[in-house]
Amino acid sequence: MSDGYSAIYEYYDLFTGNVDYGRRADFIDGLFRKYRRPEIVLDAGCGTGTLMSLLSEKGYDMIGIDSSPEMLSVAMEKNPGQLLLCQDIAECDLYGTVQGIVCMQDTLNHLSSAAEVRKAMSRLSLFLEEGCLFIFDLNTEYKHRCVLADSSYVYESDDAMLVWQNSTSDDLSVSMTLDLFRREKDGLYSRQTGYIDEILIDEKTLSEALEDAGLELLETADGDSLEAVSAQSQRILYTARKTRNG
Repeated sequence: MSDGYSAIYEYYDLFTGNVDYGRRADFIDGLFRKYRRPEIVLDAGCGTGTLMSLLSEKGYDMIGIDSSPEMLSVAMEKNPGQLLLCQDIAECDLYGTVQGIVCMQDTLNHLSSAAEVRKAMSRLSLFLEEGCLFIFDLNTEYKHRCVLADSSYVYESDDAMLVWQNSTSDDLSVSMTLDLFRREKDGLYSRQTGYIDEILIDEKTLSEALEDAGLELLETADGDSLEAVSAQSQRILYTARKTRNG
């Protein structure tokens, strides 16, 4: 038994191959250039470091933090020479300030409560210089209610299979059980089970978190299509700017 990411980190990139990180990196680069292009960017919840690597290729000096040592071990291979820290985003502690922060793949939804979301955003904003951008995404109520709710998924590769089962609470928080079946050298399969929880972050919680962190919301986009937000958007990408210290 383990947290979900330590269970699947070796296969995370394979099973998230549908995410167009290249297009997302281009979109984020466009936002930075539109408002204020940073030199140093923090990837909060960097995971296996794919987005971090793509932004580095665009000339940004990257810092990555993630609470999973296993995910960071993969990120290190993709990002030689970049600073990677094993930290919870709500306890972030950098050596100096940055001029941009990205926090993607519904990282904030993985926190335990609304209070923890406010704490994390305020803590991250502490290291963001005034006038600079905080770009993040969140899963929507539509996704929690109509896509994730009590659903099951199966992903297969040549040597592994991931069975993902969701259980949804009345408040639309989702508990995910991840069973990874991996074929070993003897031809038999081993099983490892991990757990991931996601909370729904409503508009009131988001507004309070932005206010507490000294951030103003500039614009939004559908986090998958990168077009205008619709009633069926499963993820929303938010662009906020720091206007004051929280």
